[in-house]
Amino acid sequence: MKQSQDPKKLPSAIENLEVLKEKFSTNKPLIFLDFDGTLAPIVENHEDAGMDNETKEIVKQLSENYAIAVVSGRGLSDVRNKVGLKDIYYAGSHGFEIAGPKNFEKDNEEAQKMLPVFDKVEEKLQEKLSAIKGVRFERKKFTLAIHYRQVSEEKISEFHSIIENVVSNYSNLHKGDGKKVVEIKPNIDWHKGKAVNFLRKELSTATNPFSIYLGDDTTDEDAFREMENGYGILVGEHGNDSYADYRVENITEVKRFLKELL
Repeated sequence: MKQSQDPKKLPSAIENLEVLKEKFSTNKPLIFLDFDGTLAPIVENHEDAGMDNETKEIVKQLSENYAIAVVSGRGLSDVRNKVGLKDIYYAGSHGFEIAGPKNFEKDNEEAQKMLPVFDKVEEKLQEKLSAIKGVRFERKKFTLAIHYRQVSEEKISEFHSIIENVVSNYSNLHKGDGKKVVEIKPNIDWHKGKAVNFLRKELSTATNPFSIYLGDDTTDEDAFREMENGYGILVGEHGNDSYADYRVENITEVKRFLKELL
């Protein structure tokens, strides 16, 4: 079983490019990519995030030779619009909604039943957080993201307490933390790692296909844990130990790494 460790102790994927390229030449990997913080820079307003033209072209060229999926906390339609490539797979809302070429679609059935609950919780949180400036809501189909990057430091504790108090009344919901964002999700045994395993079966006929996953956030750790035959590559740091196998410093190094796969 994988053990987590201090990200600073992870070997650099860039410094080990020759070793990795040799591995990839004999094991053509399935490629899984997070969006925010991996393909696109983290920005003040999540609506403004986007890939630059160079990154988009790299991913497009990769998709001609590799099976690729973008796995994001963003809603499915949002991340698909942001990436804008037709012939790859997308897992939105941390994998609760998945789509791909040839009209492939798969929603989590248990999560479907919880849509009315999200409507109630969103309404309550909108009301209780209205007095805190800088709070931004992002409703997705099966999750609710509440961004606090613009909330003043002295209000952050109150912000978290309000959310904790509301969500504690709903045993079928789970609160998770990301980079300056709180994610309210269905309390279901499903996450990015489960979505990746589902997609691995869709994208390959092999029983346990070789895969790589690049991501920067705590929610990507669920996917890193699943990389038994392959590598998890952490982008930067997220403040906690990581199950990744390698690390790159930033988005610039992500581009360099992906270029090498071409």
